[in-house]
Amino acid sequence: MTTNQLTTAIANTLTQHFHDIPNHPASTPSEKGITYRLLSAQLTRERSDRFVQSHAFEIRWLNPNDIPATLPDELFEALETIDVEGTPYRATEMRWETENDTPRMLVYYTMRTTKVSESAATMQQLEQRPTALKVTRE
Repeated sequence: MTTNQLTTAIANTLTQHFHDIPNHPASTPSEKGITYRLLSAQLTRERSDRFVQSHAFEIRWLNPNDIPATLPDELFEALETIDVEGTPYRATEMRWETENDTPRMLVYYTMRTTKVSESAATMQQLEQRPTALKVTRE
């Protein structure tokens, strides 16, 4: 799974659960709605064939003076498990915090992946053709 696939899944989830509220990347200027942005992405090798992918996202409500009372619970419910191209991914950590008097939600997704070793080439079918045997006498 790529970081772009995960980011797209978060955008799709926000659209599905908050269809009346605009959502967009934090890099897009706006005054209303919900923004999301990737804070960090990390790939760490545990063993030669095992890796850990960690992603941290920030979700913000753009009007801090008009936050719906149910928004925190609805965001937790929507982002706890997201669908990334047919595979469900569950957040490993979700929390609200305040930065410069503006609330934000931090969501962390951690996945373990295993590098699949290439399988040996399978036997191929041999084709056998009868050949004429030429016999010579001396």
